[in-house]
Amino acid sequence: METLDDALVLEQNKMTSSGAWIWLLQIPYGTDNTLIFANNSSTVLWDGVYYQPMSFTMSDITESTSGKFPEYKLQIGDAYTGSNFRTALRTYNGLVGRVIRLMVVHSDHLDLTTPAIDEVAEILNCEVTAEAITFTIGMPSMLSRRFPRDRYVPGFCRHKFAGALCQYVQPSHAIAPSTQVSFTVGSVASGDAPAFNRINVSGGSLVTDVFQYAAGTAVGSVWQLAKDTVFMVSGSVSNDGWFIAENYFAVLPGYVAVIPEADGARPFVAEPVGASVTIRLGYGGCDHTLEACALRDNTEHYGGSPGIIGGMYG
Repeated sequence: METLDDALVLEQNKMTSSGAWIWLLQIPYGTDNTLIFANNSSTVLWDGVYYQPMSFTMSDITESTSGKFPEYKLQIGDAYTGSNFRTALRTYNGLVGRVIRLMVVHSDHLDLTTPAIDEVAEILNCEVTAEAITFTIGMPSMLSRRFPRDRYVPGFCRHKFAGALCQYVQPSHAIAPSTQVSFTVGSVASGDAPAFNRINVSGGSLVTDVFQYAAGTAVGSVWQLAKDTVFMVSGSVSNDGWFIAENYFAVLPGYVAVIPEADGARPFVAEPVGASVTIRLGYGGCDHTLEACALRDNTEHYGGSPGIIGGMYG
């Protein structure tokens, strides 16, 4: 505990004084920036720092016997026109979570580098009106936060698709929108050949624009897929969605075989050329299942039960 300087003790015990007690306020924002204010009519130089004039008030401090963590209201008038206060509020989510510093110094003893009061508090909430900014400050209660932080469900990934934790990135390889794409509902299994449907691109470049970027091997002008490859269709009349290319058949520049729904992909409707259709590698969405994550080769980022890889759900 800091010992109050004798000069400040003397000021505290005076009946009258020519000076005044001044509140100083520091609010950090951004990376290395701090808003610095003094509850005074003019700039205050203290400990080598200039505190800009700003009107602010604190609510009364009360005690509670119910175990509730104390919270206070800090209302700032935002009267200083040179302040970038409101810009910082908009940019940094109302400064919620920042730790502010409140100090009290005396105007006749600004040479003292130890304030009479020196407290810190976290900004818990922020309310903005035309006249003032009101912070709720105090010490956050861990009992008001969810524990554990995440809910783990074995069959459902909690991550936002393509977000920072999911980390899936849809490839950018695609044919430009074409009006020469048709859909054929097609064959049944024959011998060792699987059943398949077909997407045709008249005069297209399925290999050079799309499928050569999937795992596989070039065989002349065609592409032999190393494994089933997912791609998205958009812009068609009836067949938007994702499909799995059948690696039993090589992909030709104008032809790709698609396994039917019974083998894991959605079926499509027979559709002639005419619509402006785009075909793109990868997925544009996710149903958050482990199977979907496996199809995207992204199971190491699956957000289901902890230890999912190699475990009972792996």
